[in-house]
Formats: sequence, C-alpha cells, structure tokens
Amino acid sequence: MKIAITGHSSGIGQALAKQYEQRGHEIVGLSRRNGYNIRSLPKISNQIESCDMFINNAQVGYAQTELLYDIWQKWKGIKGKHIINISTLLTTVSSGPGGEYIDKNIGITQYYVQKQALEKSHWLLVQKEVWPQMVLVKPGEVLTGDHSGPRACDADLWAEKVVDTLERIDPTLKVYELSLGVDYTYGS
Repeated sequence: MKIAITGHSSGIGQALAKQYEQRGHEIVGLSRRNGYNIRSLPKISNQIESCDMFINNAQVGYAQTELLYDIWQKWKGIKGKHIINISTLLTTVSSGPGGEYIDKNIGITQYYVQKQALEKSHWLLVQKEVWPQMVLVKPGEVLTGDHSGPRACDADLWAEKVVDTLERIDPTLKVYELSLGVDYTYGS
C-alpha cells in the first residue's frame, strides 16, 4: 500500500512512517524538512492523490482541516482509499472548569480550536460517503520532543499499537475513532 504521511520527519508522523515502512508499505513523506509545507495545498495534494492511504498528521493553523477537505473531495466515492485524521485527546477537555490549562495558554487554546475544527469536519464528511474510509485517531500524551510532558508515552510504542489495531480490524467493520493513551494507573 502507498501511504502519504504529513509531518513524517518527527514525532507521531515519524513513528507511524517507521511502523508502516517496517510492514512493507511505501511511504510518501511530506514535511517541511523535505520541502512540503501543508499550507501549500496544491503541492501537497498532488503528492497524496495517487496514494491509497493518507495520514493527516501535520497541523499548522487550519491547514490540516483544509487538506482533509481537499483530499476527501478528490477521493470521494473511490473504493479502497483511506484517511486517518490525527487529532488529540485534549479535545475531550472542555474549556472552563477543569480546562484551566486550555484557558490560560493561548497557544494551546488555538491548537484546541483547530483540532476541534478537524474533528467536526471529520464527522461531517464520514457521514456523506462510504469511501474514502476515515478514522479519527486521538492520541493521549505522546513523547514527541518539544510538546510532551513527563508522563508521555513513547511515540514508537504508541504508533506500533495504533498500526496493530488498525491492521487487525475486520474489514466488514467500520472504525470511526480510535483513542489511545497511557494508563497512568497500570502497575500502581
């Protein structure tokens, strides 16, 4: 399978690319480091169009959501196409009481709202067509270097479990969402 991954050169994108590559898939890596900024929609979209799967991972402003709409439009009704949208478990935390971290940090507030837009778009599009098949993946805290806390899960381990789960799903079932994070109580 030919798989396009945005943000493939670090963090979650890199870990997913390694997992799929080790399993024999062809990876089309699209990151700023190799000249592919997701804000350059036509350039990125042209690289993704011939792929079988698109892992919509990189996020800058609302470009991740715009890219989702563009690829969905191109793949609309084409059997065998898959889109994996990477969001965050942070979107399950509401602003206000309990969500003080979001309220106090403007950068996190913007990220939260941008990921909410991705998720809302995912759910609107998944109801419109059978193909492309889409899964919303919501990581918990993952060790990605610059955006990770002290209790974050190793990115490679996280990616391995996500790919294992996605590959083991019976093709007669449709998975809409997958949330995977560290159980901090395990072993205590």
